[in-house]
Order: sequence, then C-alpha cells, then structure tokens
Amino acid sequence: MILKRFSELPVLETEPGTDCSFISHNPNGESLLTVVYATKRDFLSVPKSYTAVQFKGSDSLPLEFHAVSRQDYLEQLELANSWFKSGAYEIEKTKDYTIVLLLTNDRALEIIFTEFELLGDSYHSVDAQTALLESLKGGVTD
Repeated sequence: MILKRFSELPVLETEPGTDCSFISHNPNGESLLTVVYATKRDFLSVPKSYTAVQFKGSDSLPLEFHAVSRQDYLEQLELANSWFKSGAYEIEKTKDYTIVLLLTNDRALEIIFTEFELLGDSYHSVDAQTALLESLKGGVTD
C-alpha cells in the first residue's frame, strides 16, 4: 500500500515530542471530531503553532474514527518495517466520503468523514491539549 499525502490539511510537525489531541463531541445533535496538531515550523526557534480541524459526517455516512498506536496501525497494514514520516495521508477518497490517516510520532488516527473545516491556528500553546481547549472556546485565529 502506498500512502498519498492529504494536501488539503496543513503539514504536521515531525520533530520528536510533537503532540496531537482530539475530542469527539455532539453539539446541537451533530457528531463532530475536533483535532488539534502541531504544524510544521520553518525554524525550531519559531514558537510551536497548532492547527485545529473539525471533521463531520452526514446523515447517510456518519463520522467514524479509530485511534491506535502508530506501531499497531502500521503492523495491521503490514507496513511495520516501512518508515513513514508523520503527516496526513489520504487512504481513500470517493464522491461521498474521505478516509484520512493522521500519523504522528506515536499515534495513528484514521478518520472517515464527509467534510471538514479548518478552524484556525493557535500560537504559543503549551501543548496540543491546551490548544484544543482554546479551540473549543473559540480562541483560535486564522
């Protein structure tokens, strides 16, 4: 299997210790998955920034996601001996849905969705969890 980069999302940071946080929630009866991850920096001296993305399903194709360790996921795909950089990869795309894999340094998050929205960026956050909470409170900027 060859994983194709999903270029519609900002590039994930690949430095060691890069983190990602997510929460599944159901405001107003709509199932959502909000994901926040560190984005690529030009220089290590630049403060870490995080991107918030919200994934949605539809009535006919509900949102679905699976989070496992990076190693377990790659073993399931028989790619354990391969080396993939952290990033967003498109596994499948049809006219009805998309399957994307967010691969961080330690986690694999597979998301099946019908649409997504970039919520904005958060600068100078301590970690992804803090950036996620800011995002949910409406504190991200474009």
